[in-house]
Amino acid sequence: MINAFMKKLGEKSYLRDLKRIDSSTLHNDILKVKDIRYVNDHLIEHTLDVYYKSDNRFKPVVIDIHGGGFISCYKEMDALFANCLAQRDFVVFCVNYRLAYPRFNVFDQIEDIANAMRWIVSNAEKYEGDTNEMYIAGHSAGGVLAIAESLLCTDEKMREAFHIDDRNYAYRGIILDCGLMHFYKNTLAYRGMRNMVFPKGYRKTDKYRYLIFEKHSKLKTLPKTVLFTNKKDTLRKMTYYFKRVLDAHHVDHRLFDVGTDGHMGIIFHTYSDENQRIMDDVQEYFEIGERAIDD
Repeated sequence: MINAFMKKLGEKSYLRDLKRIDSSTLHNDILKVKDIRYVNDHLIEHTLDVYYKSDNRFKPVVIDIHGGGFISCYKEMDALFANCLAQRDFVVFCVNYRLAYPRFNVFDQIEDIANAMRWIVSNAEKYEGDTNEMYIAGHSAGGVLAIAESLLCTDEKMREAFHIDDRNYAYRGIILDCGLMHFYKNTLAYRGMRNMVFPKGYRKTDKYRYLIFEKHSKLKTLPKTVLFTNKKDTLRKMTYYFKRVLDAHHVDHRLFDVGTDGHMGIIFHTYSDENQRIMDDVQEYFEIGERAIDD
């Protein structure tokens, strides 16, 4: 009963949040290609959108993974964020994935992101994307999926556990926006959440163990990582928790704890002066402009 209630509450929150997106701030020179199927089936969850500025130049790629507590939301939630990145000369792929409960779970979502990446690597050039320079961004629960996807590039045993093929790509950087980076907290609420979004017996599986990131031997292989939070982010403590995890594993990272926009801050207020300055700093940290000059 409680799981069904939480699922319906998540769906209502998503529809309510969609109305908060200020489409008047979108840049009209950005091309948007909607609902491309990356798996050949009928599921809307197996689609993605592409945002890019067509100028006959190959540009860095960003993979964007929406949040929603693993159980709600779709790629449209990140439309402003994707539009902003495209305006900054990225090719952005916003990815849907199968939502957890009652049929699917987080393990299925990790498989979906891997399948989306297989399609993106094969097709990015059509949209002027350079797969030699790829970044991955995850909001809230999407942060867990973004870290897992990056680790699959460097951990052969993890790929075997998830039955994912070897890959010939990696990421130059990760953006974690208000990430759900301590979802395995030992509290009643989080135990209930895990029982909802993972299959029965999940704690005994290798797949789940690979998602306890502070115990992951390959965490040190993560590329440069950016952490976003702010004073009104409900998951702010989790961002600081994960910062300590990154510190312990000597991962190059930078924390941005700026403003009071709340958990959906940079997603809903992407074009504010404050968030634009943050994006300037992120590009400088990733040395994107410097590499373009060197190239």
